[in-house]
Amino acid sequence: MKFKIAILLFIILTSQKSFAQKQPRINDKPGTFEILSRTDYTLPACGFTKVEMTANFQKITELINTFRKNTTLSDIRGFEGKARIYNTNNCRAKGEYGVPSRISFEFCTWYPGKDGKMHLATIEPPEWSLIINKINPEGPLFYTGGSNDQGYFNIPLQKVTIVPGIDEYDGECYVIYNPNRPPYWVPVTVKEYFDAFIDGIKKTENKIARDFLLDLAEKAYAATPEEEFNKPAYYGGGQPISVISSIDQYPPIVRVNPEYWDINLPKSAIQFIYFRMVNSKPYLESRTAEALKEDNSASYQLYRFEESLNMNMVRSLVPLIDKK
Repeated sequence: MKFKIAILLFIILTSQKSFAQKQPRINDKPGTFEILSRTDYTLPACGFTKVEMTANFQKITELINTFRKNTTLSDIRGFEGKARIYNTNNCRAKGEYGVPSRISFEFCTWYPGKDGKMHLATIEPPEWSLIINKINPEGPLFYTGGSNDQGYFNIPLQKVTIVPGIDEYDGECYVIYNPNRPPYWVPVTVKEYFDAFIDGIKKTENKIARDFLLDLAEKAYAATPEEEFNKPAYYGGGQPISVISSIDQYPPIVRVNPEYWDINLPKSAIQFIYFRMVNSKPYLESRTAEALKEDNSASYQLYRFEESLNMNMVRSLVPLIDKK
């Protein structure tokens, strides 16, 4: 039975992929926008009440409606827009408070079928995401060899505060926050991160791997000059096993700061937002134009949306950060 289901699923996926490859998009068909409304986007183990989840969903709806003012989403043509809400970490990340979630804006393209009807491509559509209330971030810009679950990660070297409440990292990652609160991330010393790195190795279940890595890490620790330990930690330039140093030409290592959260606000409040937005307009325009030429490209509508994002949109999110 499972084999038959697998075969059927393969046929459906293959058919849709082939269909999308062979048929041109319908770029002028008016579309709609739908919030996939649900208030169960966290697990029961997270402990949020129905009242808290309902209030949080209202906050998320307000945020989504802010994006609906975007030119691509205010006059939808050629696709159906959907906003899907996901839980991000089962509410177990270090230093968390409030309801964490990922808002995925999906772009489902319309194609004509050989049967004379229009068909909507809904399987794994192109999407753009925004993260709420997750102060312990994820993604290629925030990484330090597996210690992220302990609240440590590196951040890009380039940081610019656009205005109080908007920080830009590496020219494309944006953090929206309350500037009147303590810093959301704080630097750590070489010793602090080294200790956390070694503690993480000690928790490795495989004894052979654990002993091998622990031996290397402890030798790297011993080889680190004493005067290095109290300096800020950077991810690079150190011993091969740890990649930790005090050389400031590498990405800084930071940790989450639980003091950032205003615990006097309800857990349903939005206190922290981050997302990626590419700023190179020539690149975005070129990418959209290329996708338009490929008349069956499913990414065209997403590229239109990403090209239309700008700093006015970023600034419009600042009032959504709850304050007293």
